Amino acid sequence: MWNRWLFVAGGIGLDVVDGQLEVHVGLYRPASDSRSFVANALVLGDDGDWTIGEDAELPRNNAKTCMNPRPDEALQERFGKDLPANSGFEQNISVCADGPGKRWGGISFYSGEGIWGAGGIVEQDTATGATRYYRPRPLAGASVSHMKYFGNRLWIGTKTSGECGEGVAVGVLSIYFMNDTAYADRPVGACGFMVTGMAVHSDALWISTEMGLSKVSKSGDRYKPFSWTNFVPTGDANHPMREVSCDALYEELFQSSDLASAPPNDSGHPYAVLWDRISKLRPNFAWQYVRRLNGLEPPPIDEKSE
Repeated sequence: MWNRWLFVAGGIGLDVVDGQLEVHVGLYRPASDSRSFVANALVLGDDGDWTIGEDAELPRNNAKTCMNPRPDEALQERFGKDLPANSGFEQNISVCADGPGKRWGGISFYSGEGIWGAGGIVEQDTATGATRYYRPRPLAGASVSHMKYFGNRLWIGTKTSGECGEGVAVGVLSIYFMNDTAYADRPVGACGFMVTGMAVHSDALWISTEMGLSKVSKSGDRYKPFSWTNFVPTGDANHPMREVSCDALYEELFQSSDLASAPPNDSGHPYAVLWDRISKLRPNFAWQYVRRLNGLEPPPIDEKSE
């Protein structure tokens, strides 16, 4: 079943093709020319139903610079004097998003082997070309992997990049601006923590992760302006996607004999890696799950672990 192996296989991707949302699932396999991959494709129809489409040929990741801002002099002045003489500062901007009168670039960097960086976003005024750096605290140690503008906010996928490859940072962030300051929220509506794709389609933001697909919609509620719906592939040709809650998906994965018996890989045992991600970024679920395993009653509704 695809949904059982999303986490192990690395997740799903997505794109908008000819005006339709296309989700790429299954294990990617090299194309005949070795310069791209081929994946199974699921297509969201206008009626809201999912169907199996033709296999999608996907190019290998070849990120290109999308913004070249001036150096962040304030950051260098603040930290430069404390750095070893042989250290190097790295900053790449290969992910950009456009909004009303603005363009934003997401900062990514390599950390290790004497190289360092600092996460953040760069704002560019499209009329004047003036740029400004924002360094929200949750992004301090995280690189930006994906970014889209939706609902008057920037939505950001994060990652770490080091000697052992790419890893989980702080999951999904939403950035809003007020009084010349960028504020970062970490919404917990998405089930996954490693973003693999983002797309705006049919007045909704779609986010693919290592554990399925999330849909962000505008709710119209002043205090909870966005609602979330999550999906995972089923492997059933007649019903290729199903809606699921994050808590139910986590429990299903933890109770899956396939996941528990999966052989270790370079990053460790999949079961242990999944628990590490969830306990770090969704501690309330982890706390409740351990209580249930030990036969404890649910805590009072007003008692929280986070």
